[in-house]
Amino acid sequence: MTAPATLRDFVVAIQQAETVPRPDNEDWKAMIDRISVAGRIAEVDEDTYYHFLEVLPPHYQRGSFFAFAEGAEALRLFWQKGDRYFCRQFTWDETITFCRLTRISVPS
Repeated sequence: MTAPATLRDFVVAIQQAETVPRPDNEDWKAMIDRISVAGRIAEVDEDTYYHFLEVLPPHYQRGSFFAFAEGAEALRLFWQKGDRYFCRQFTWDETITFCRLTRISVPS
């Protein structure tokens, strides 16, 4: 990915990835494994979306769009589109780009 000039450009680019649907009856470990693969979008349910929104303060939030990390790790971006919820695990380079564009600190 070429260096995006704006946050909007970055978000548009990362939302062009493959989307992995949420399987029925998925347990917690399987869901964490599925949403932890960088470079693709994973559909999540509403409960998962709110779990990550509420368990720790987001590193960044704008409306229904937020970035999550537990510590010094790559960010995970969540968003809502209509009545569907999505997550994308960033690479470390994507995390650095996102932090630069949003003017937030890199997770540490």
